[in-house]
Amino acid sequence: QWNWWQEGREDQEHDRLWTVLEQWDHATPPPGGYRPVDETMARIDAKHAERERERRDRAASYDEDRAMARLRLLRARATAGFMRNVHRAPADPAQQAKAEELLMASRQEATALAETVGDPETVVDRAGDLPAVRRDRHLRDHMRYFRHPTLREWSSGQRLRFNRLLAMPPPKPDGMCSECQAPAEWHTYALSLRLWAGTSELGSRAAQTAALLPGWWDRCPACTDYQLHHQWGHNALPGFDGMQWQEMLPPLLRAIFSPDKPSRRKPVDRRAALTRRLRSAEAEVQRLRQQLAEAEASEGEP
Repeated sequence: QWNWWQEGREDQEHDRLWTVLEQWDHATPPPGGYRPVDETMARIDAKHAERERERRDRAASYDEDRAMARLRLLRARATAGFMRNVHRAPADPAQQAKAEELLMASRQEATALAETVGDPETVVDRAGDLPAVRRDRHLRDHMRYFRHPTLREWSSGQRLRFNRLLAMPPPKPDGMCSECQAPAEWHTYALSLRLWAGTSELGSRAAQTAALLPGWWDRCPACTDYQLHHQWGHNALPGFDGMQWQEMLPPLLRAIFSPDKPSRRKPVDRRAALTRRLRSAEAEVQRLRQQLAEAEASEGEP
């Protein structure tokens, strides 16, 4: 078992395996000899074609109503998780009561949607991909296009964030979100990671919605939508604010997503400041003396 969470390790392992396979050419051939390369490639192509046919067949059975109900189910579960996190450390009894109310409502919604959706793992997207396939792909994207580039960026000047992210254990495929490149648990903290979201088309309904609801476009559809409700004051938690949200985050997520703390201002060195002012004044006196000498010299000329 090799740790492909390390950057470049997957490619190294792939090259190592091919090196081993190439060594087989020098070993004693099995009974009947080795299979010709053309035949091997034909078998690989046939399996790939079969998988593509299966995917197209699944895409043909895409049910938009069921797919949307599945997303609402995931969102309700994420909201229930968010309210559990708030309920663990509420700001006051009023907030605790509201969090409990919204937690129960989210659970009831998730239960009702589960009856409608059935097994969410069997719901395909428009391309015919199952959730498990997308989660596996999103884990690789998370590793290659978020974790490794972020570590390189934070390796100088962001040591706390760097060390936190470096210590992060690799998520398992079944712990990833099927709709974005974040671990599903992040959605219970109102966090998404849509690496390929791009921007909404200018003038589109999505662009209009994004203008009305800041953060809507960047939010994964499987993530809790509490943040959007909070902005509009709909079922908002009393007294909940950004500081409480940051304190609610686990140390890893706090290190990654919390804003940088303002740097402490160094105390003013009064002696150094006065010294600079004195030198500036002396330079100005010298300049004026030179101008005065030039003026006197010009007046003395015939």
